[in-house]
Amino acid sequence: MFGNKKGQSAMEYLMTYGWAILIIAIVLAALFSLGVFSSTSFTGTTCVASSGYLCSNPILHGGAFGATIGQATGTSWTATILCFVPSSATPPASGATSCPTGTGTGSYTVTNGLASGQSVQASFALSGISNTAGTVVTGSVWALYATSGSTPTYSTQIATATLKEV
Repeated sequence: MFGNKKGQSAMEYLMTYGWAILIIAIVLAALFSLGVFSSTSFTGTTCVASSGYLCSNPILHGGAFGATIGQATGTSWTATILCFVPSSATPPASGATSCPTGTGTGSYTVTNGLASGQSVQASFALSGISNTAGTVVTGSVWALYATSGSTPTYSTQIATATLKEV
């Protein structure tokens, strides 16, 4: 007679904890499917400039990256081309006269050069980038420029960017 009560008590104990574990598993599965545990949900849009350079107000929208880019190196730049190069691509070579091409790259030509202490609102149309909300792109902003003359002779990495499509 007492053996049956112990068995019933053990069964109730197992059923209670079984239902609790099942509910926890369902909640975790729902959170996982919503992307709560995805690292990209914590990623924001940032643009960190090297010393002497400016990269502010970055935004990635519609597959285009826009930011305020500037320099304060004490030298005026002529024939200035700004490039966005994704982390997976090869950066421009020293003395390059054009930005690299490929998925995720983009360029912006500064019409009148860029004097020290000056900034421009640059817009890079990134090739092959999905404009789906939440898409994350990482890369570098490069400047191809000359200090006199009309052909870029220097290539300098001025910022690194982590962009999230809005």
